[in-house]
Amino acid sequence: MPMNTIRNLYQKSYRFLTRKLANKLILIFSFTVSLFIIALIFISYNRTTDTLIKDFIDNNKSILKLVNQNFENDIEQIDEFSLTPRQDAQLMTRLTLEEDDYDSEKYIETQLRNMFYSRKDIEEIRFYIPSSMNVYYISRSNANIGVDRRVDIRKEPWYQKATEGKYFRHIDPKLGSKADKQDLKEEKIFFTFYRALINIQDQQPLGMVSISFNNTLLKKTIKDEYLENGAIMCILDKENNLFYFNSPVLEKNQAIQELLNGIKENAGTGNFKIRINKFDYLTVFDVSENSGWKMIKLIPLDAISEKIRETRDLSLFAGVIFVFLLIVLIMLVSNAITVPLKRLSRQMDKVGGGNFAVQAEIKGNDEIARLAQKFNSMVTQINDLVNENYLAEINEKTARLKALEAQINPHFLYNSLQAIATKAVMGGMKDISKMIEALAYNLRYCIKEEELVTVSKEMKHINNYLILHKARFDDRLTVEISVQEGTGDVQIPKLSVHTLVENSIKHGLETMTESILIKIHAYFENEHTIIEVSDDGPGMANERLQQVIRDLEDQNWLDKANESIGLKNLNARLKLMYGNEANIDITSGPGLGTVMKMILPQNNQGTDKAANA
Repeated sequence: MPMNTIRNLYQKSYRFLTRKLANKLILIFSFTVSLFIIALIFISYNRTTDTLIKDFIDNNKSILKLVNQNFENDIEQIDEFSLTPRQDAQLMTRLTLEEDDYDSEKYIETQLRNMFYSRKDIEEIRFYIPSSMNVYYISRSNANIGVDRRVDIRKEPWYQKATEGKYFRHIDPKLGSKADKQDLKEEKIFFTFYRALINIQDQQPLGMVSISFNNTLLKKTIKDEYLENGAIMCILDKENNLFYFNSPVLEKNQAIQELLNGIKENAGTGNFKIRINKFDYLTVFDVSENSGWKMIKLIPLDAISEKIRETRDLSLFAGVIFVFLLIVLIMLVSNAITVPLKRLSRQMDKVGGGNFAVQAEIKGNDEIARLAQKFNSMVTQINDLVNENYLAEINEKTARLKALEAQINPHFLYNSLQAIATKAVMGGMKDISKMIEALAYNLRYCIKEEELVTVSKEMKHINNYLILHKARFDDRLTVEISVQEGTGDVQIPKLSVHTLVENSIKHGLETMTESILIKIHAYFENEHTIIEVSDDGPGMANERLQQVIRDLEDQNWLDKANESIGLKNLNARLKLMYGNEANIDITSGPGLGTVMKMILPQNNQGTDKAANA
């Protein structure tokens, strides 16, 4: 953009802003307040960002600690649940005596079924008896008790860990054997809990309970809200066996190793930043002091940055709203200060226009009030001077004007035409009498100050108007008038139908030697009152019709030299009275005649607008 253009825009803006005292006050106060608020927003944003990050980390630490405690409590409940067979003396006796009869099998199946249906989060329960090498099992996919015989489980890793461990138990992520995975879909299992039932005397295992828990327990531990904004959750046991990891992006082994490097043994709750595969995360963790369970949450730094951006945007939005409200307040205060000056300025304009009867309102006792007092005193003196010197001259001119008006008093014209009509009747010239009476009626109708008339009155005027034209054109002019019931009381602009009929006579009848038929029809259609005037005259070419329509839509028609102003004037009156709901519609064609419709809304809007016009 050229420098001259920029300079001109600046000068115009400066002149506009400094043209009024209120604009100057608004500009100065708004600039000062805006600078102050921007500084406050900047300081508040920096402090809020630090507080937000700290609160975010502390909140996630608290959540992870609570999740870890709840998960540890669930494991303890499962541990107690796994000891249910141990508390059954009859079952332990059968296992100790190594009974392998039908009754023993049915008893074991009953106890296994009771355990299975006591919890909804169990996917499968297996009961191993080393002495008989039988395996009893029940699952969600197979509600019947199944039995596998001669299955040696003593070499399975989980069997050895459960029987050799301090508490005779072992927890394995998902299922531990290939045979198990063939029976159930692996993704349904959260982990499998193994409990060895030991003979107290020789410390040898009498039985082994395997309980596989489904994802119900996982969903209870890891809720959906913990994984918002792309967060990653990880669950590890004391030996760093992976129980849960939900990232589709990060490679598990690499990620787990880097996470463990960042977590110190027995570190409790903490946090650190880590970069894995070009992704930056804030890592929050909690390590259980009792059982060593590790709950780890990786939160993308982009998500934290997004929260910071949201806080920034919120601060900016609040600042903009605050600035806007203050500017509005400044505008109100500035206007309140300058309103007395504006009021006094308007009164001065009235005095400049020749009105010396004005008085400025005086409120308070400040400088503006004293200025208004001086103004009122000055106007009073001027008014007295005008009355003394020019009142007589004004009265004289007024008297002359009244005398001139009396000379053209319409009553004199009415009475004169009536006297002529009487003479015509007395002379036996009834046609001339009828024409004079029609002319008198037309003159009286046109001069009346009414702006709106009923359709009935307008049609009566049209009849008298046509009497004059029929005397001129004789049988060449035929008119048919039809008024739908109810339309006679509708108010329309005075002389509106007159304009349409006059247009048909002027551009139809007067341009041809043949006779013409003019039809006038008033009716209701689609919540509109329509006055239709049609003729079978020569019509208009399409170019001429389009020009007429364009002229009707031209709002500056008064400024153009054009004698054909009847339809334009009528269209302008309709728009003024009824708004855009009113319209003049014209259709025509060469040799097809012309149809003109005056379309008015069926309401009283025109009455009010006409009164104000």
